[in-house]
Amino acid sequence: MTVIATAGHVDHGKSTFVNFLTKQETDRLPEEKKRGLTINLGYTYFTYENKTYSIVDVPGHKDYFKNTVSGFSNADVIFFIIDSTENWSEQSEEHFQALIALKKRNFLFIYTKTDLLKDGIDKKILLSKIENFKDINYEILEFNKIESNNKDFSKVIHQFIQSCKFDKKTPSMWVDRAFTIDGTGKVITGTASKYFDYKNIIFNLHNEKLQVKEIQNRDAVNKENNETKRIAISLKKTNNSFPKRGDLLTNKEMVFTDILFIKLNSEYNDYLFSKGTSRIFFGTDHANIEKINIIKIEENTYANLIISKAVPLPEFENVIIQNIDKNQIVGGKFLFFLSNIQNQKINKKIKNSEEIKNLLDIFNSLNVKYFKENSKFIRINDEYVNETILNEIHEILKNDFSEINKTGVDKYFNDKYQIKVEIIKELLKNYEEIEISNNQILKINNNQDILISEYKKIYKLLGDELDVNVIDIKSFDRKYLKELFLIKKIYRVNSKLIISDLHLEKLISIVKKLPKNFSVSDFKKESNLSRKYSIPYLELLDRLQITTKIDKLGTRKII
Repeated sequence: MTVIATAGHVDHGKSTFVNFLTKQETDRLPEEKKRGLTINLGYTYFTYENKTYSIVDVPGHKDYFKNTVSGFSNADVIFFIIDSTENWSEQSEEHFQALIALKKRNFLFIYTKTDLLKDGIDKKILLSKIENFKDINYEILEFNKIESNNKDFSKVIHQFIQSCKFDKKTPSMWVDRAFTIDGTGKVITGTASKYFDYKNIIFNLHNEKLQVKEIQNRDAVNKENNETKRIAISLKKTNNSFPKRGDLLTNKEMVFTDILFIKLNSEYNDYLFSKGTSRIFFGTDHANIEKINIIKIEENTYANLIISKAVPLPEFENVIIQNIDKNQIVGGKFLFFLSNIQNQKINKKIKNSEEIKNLLDIFNSLNVKYFKENSKFIRINDEYVNETILNEIHEILKNDFSEINKTGVDKYFNDKYQIKVEIIKELLKNYEEIEISNNQILKINNNQDILISEYKKIYKLLGDELDVNVIDIKSFDRKYLKELFLIKKIYRVNSKLIISDLHLEKLISIVKKLPKNFSVSDFKKESNLSRKYSIPYLELLDRLQITTKIDKLGTRKII
């Protein structure tokens, strides 16, 4: 049995296509039917030439992302649905990032609603995404409910799957549903990987053996598993505890820990995450990331994670790390647990792997006592900073900090060194001549009074209202003008227009009153400004990454 998962933006037609293919509805919850929106995972199947293909229909809405990732976890093939009238949308990108992070490589990209197009499908965005990953196996199909033929689609899907190659996985099963059936008792479902032994199932922190009453899939009762299968397991009453959604079933004893060592995907080597803003997805479960330490060895990047709960993971399990605030995703591969490594039997496959070469040698600097025991780290407030990095930062601060000010102090040091701005502020106490102001590093001068005076003059000329006066800035001292721009007391809107920081605050307060997605008209109505001001102001907010333009009509989204 091949397991297929859907993917794609909300309302692009995932459930419609599944219904067309299988003649079954996957939205079963009352709320799903009422809202016309997939919330939880839906399950169905179709057959072709005596082959059964199981389908997991996932939610497209961003609010249900954790459910979506659960559906991706053990899928062999992806039905990636794209509304041809809307093309690549927000959740299209999010789902694609997640799938690439999980190393999914077998895609059927299906453009829906093709009967509504006049000029044909624009595939440029999709093809540009695909060409970045040469190992993707894919086909592009077109679908509409009026003209498309069920049998033709089934044949194409069947032929495509025959050409697919599937990765080897550690025998295991992630539970995605747990419920009770009258007359049957406790039942769990999930996707069991190839060679998963049904006779010897182990789960939970105590490595308890699961007492199985019966195992079923779409075909029949199964005693063997020589391929990936969607299965249901009914359980005996003798179990002290029952698996729940997110639990991992395996055939060997598992280690549970909240300290993980992950190799990040090479395409995201430079991506770092801020404390308290990230979570990790694995199988059908997820956890918050309490702490993340990054280490680079040659061209590879590794992450030492402390997460919010103890979990088990199979060796080389693909995981997703998501920065929640920035809604950005990086993939990775679980290598081994970092707690009590001396007492762990490291899998020979891992020990001999090229990926692990040199890693065990540096392990002692990556455990919980890492910072305290390593003399190369210096404590600043409650944080530990590598001495080498610290020296590098000192050199930057002494010589040239123009690069820092281009991106802002916070972003620069977080992205490059994963160091908070509070640490930099502490370091700056050693430098009498520089300080941080408005996320910029500035030289302290004795001309502060003059600077304030120039600012007041500019503000007076501009006026209090947002329909500011156009002023000639050439009449001001270039030196102080440049500094006012640098410390973000004034902003250039366009070649003819500038505003102050106070005007910007007013703009932001207006935007916050608007819907998450708003039009130019919405902004004009709320601000009572003409198009002369509205368009340049919105473009400024885009540049400052307060808003972002999402379509050709000028619709914005608040970031």
